[in-house]
Formats: sequence, C-alpha cells, structure tokens
Amino acid sequence: MKQLFPLLFAPLLLNAQIEYLGSIHPSNLYRISDGSEISLPFRLVDMELDYTWRNFDFKTRWAIETRWSDPQFTSNLREAYLVWYPAFGEVKLGKQIFAWGAADGNNPTDNLSAYNYYYLFLQGIDRKIGSLSTAVLVYWGNWQVEMIVITKHQANQMVFDEPDFPLSQSTEYLDPRDFIRNKDKNIEYGIRSSKSLQKIDFALTIFSGRDRMFTPIGYLPWSELSPSFEFGYRKTEVFGIDMVVFPGEATIRTELGYFRTRNDYNQSDLTFTSLQEIEADYIQYVFELEMDGPFDVALMGQYIGSEVIELKSDFFDKDSFTPGMGTPFAMFADRSLLLTAGATFMDETLKTIASSFINLEEEGYMLGFTADYSPVDNWHVELGINKFVGDGKRDSNNVFNLLEDFSHFTLGLKYSF
Repeated sequence: MKQLFPLLFAPLLLNAQIEYLGSIHPSNLYRISDGSEISLPFRLVDMELDYTWRNFDFKTRWAIETRWSDPQFTSNLREAYLVWYPAFGEVKLGKQIFAWGAADGNNPTDNLSAYNYYYLFLQGIDRKIGSLSTAVLVYWGNWQVEMIVITKHQANQMVFDEPDFPLSQSTEYLDPRDFIRNKDKNIEYGIRSSKSLQKIDFALTIFSGRDRMFTPIGYLPWSELSPSFEFGYRKTEVFGIDMVVFPGEATIRTELGYFRTRNDYNQSDLTFTSLQEIEADYIQYVFELEMDGPFDVALMGQYIGSEVIELKSDFFDKDSFTPGMGTPFAMFADRSLLLTAGATFMDETLKTIASSFINLEEEGYMLGFTADYSPVDNWHVELGINKFVGDGKRDSNNVFNLLEDFSHFTLGLKYSF
C-alpha cells in the first residue's frame, strides 16, 4: 500500500506548476561610535515556494535565521496557506501575514499581523508575524470586500535581555512575561471594503481583536513590590479609512485609525492585583506626499500623529497611557515627520535612499542613508548608515536617547534566485 501512495499523487504533480524565489543575505551591524559589532539575529535565507494546481495555490514563506556571535541556525515557517480562486474572488486558509493601508510603511489601520521587534526597522511584511486565519476576498462590481477571521491571538514578539538592542527589556530580576494574563476567547475579525475611482482609491476598514502589545490590566496601588502590575491584552476595535489621490504628477496618501480599547478582564482573571479599570479612545493618522524632484529624485514626506481623545482610568492619565495597537513608530513620538529621497545611477545598478525621522514634540531625530549596488545580475552589495540623536539629557525619557548607542552602519551581501 505504501508503494501505491506516490502513484496516487502522480497526476497532481504532473499537472502542477511549482515556482520558487528567494535570497541568501548575510549582513551585519556595527556601531558608529567605536566600530563594535551589534549582535542581533538576521535572516540569512528567505525563500518563497508556490505550488499551483488548477485554481488552487499552496504558498509558503520560510526563513533561516542566525546571528554571527552565536551561529545556531533556526528555521522559521513565516507563512503557509492554501488559496482557492473561485469565480467571485479568493479564499485563503492557513498561516498568513496581512498588510492593510495606503501609506508607505506606517499604517494605523494595519493591525491584523503582529510585529517582530527584532526586525522593526525593516520594511513591509518583513517585520511581521503570521497568524492562523481564514480570508475571503469578494469582487463586487468596482468594489473589493475582504473578510478575515483570525482564530488565535498573536502578540508582538518583544525583545528581552539583548544588551545590543536599545528597546530590549531586562529580566535580570523579574520577567514581565510571568505576569501576563491571557484570555481564552481570542477570535478576531476584520473587514476591508475598497473602491477605485478615476483619480481616487479609498478603503474603509473595521478590525476587532486583542492588543498586540501587553499593557497593565491590574495593579497593587499601595505596594512597594516590583513589578506592581499584571499585564494582558485589552479588547480593541479599530475603525479606519485610507485614501490615495493622484493630483497631477504628485501622489497623496492619507490614513486614519480610530481606536476604542477597554480592559475586559475580570478580577477572577488576575492572580493578586486589583483590576485596572480603563477605557480609552485614541486616533493615529498619516499624511503622505510623493512627488518627483530634480534629476529624477523621488521625494516622499510623511506626517505621523497620535492623540488620546478620551481616557477613563483610575491610575493613568493621557500622558502615561500606552496604546496596545497601531503603528509601532507612534511610540517614538506623538508627532513626527519622515522624509526620504531616492535616486538611481549607472543604468539603475546603483540605488540610493536618504532619510530622516524627526520628533516634532521634543528633541530627537534619525538620519539614514542606504546604497544598493548590483555589479552583476542577482548580486547586490549593500551599505547603510543610521544615526540617532537625542536631547542630551540623561534624566529624560526621550526614546532617541536610548537609540543613540544603536547608531550603526550596515554591511550586507545579497544573492537572489
């Protein structure tokens, strides 16, 4: 019987199409201050494998991760899902990564997939984590309606005990993960309706789920113990709108997310603390302008904002409130400006991008530059530099002060296949 098994699948293999692509990408970071290595994990191999049979696809994305200081290789299956293409649209089932929104990289409405903070400074889905889910996309005239159900809550992958990563949390005395309380019911859902007109694309979104970042849900108000909090993932609903407008030669992208969050835990869910009553409404928004500058330089500017509209809490005020969902770059500043300029040279074999991220509410900024040179097909030599500058005050809570020692340059080699 075992010998007949391959024969049963032979017709499928003969009529199927298999496609693959990927890259081998060794790279490393070095501090600007003294040239020392910044030892963090990176994806050495990234590969996509697609299997197509009739109107079905099976898509996978996996990576091999390692670090130079501890060369142990870890396989990470980032996505693996089945796609069916019926007449009305698409149906997807499995471990998936989702990307919503119209803005470039900073999307308040993009909350379905959690972030891996080790890769926070990468672009697009490279910094995201897949989750078990079902997605249905329906084409209805000029409309596209996407409905998603996530069957298991996936939290952000935070960084712990990494001295080389400035946003790492220490567990030398107590591990905050020991004080996280999860809820049993974690079904989440999202709906996105989009339509394209002559010079406008727009979409409306709704998402209901649990926060991606853990936040306090219980506390000991008169205790000297540390920590005095228990943590959890609040229930949050997000109502979003995103829009792309094409006025002349420019492109305008705008995006707004309205968040309503509450602590729906009960006292029985906690171990020893008192329940933290909290309800909050807050917004996050992005306004982006793209245009061509002189000498074919592509210019882009983003204004990013976050604001607490209303807060009911017996412990926190608006300044100390922590959002558990939304674009991660809102944690750097409530008002910020991102500027980029990109240009290509030498018949597009050399691509360069200069960027700046500026805190508009207090001192702090980042300056960056990347260059990608392709001497032959499929081979790329990469060079990058990122410089962070804070306010110079040691007693300040300015996050750019923490990032100053993370100022680094990057060296990388990439082979694509």
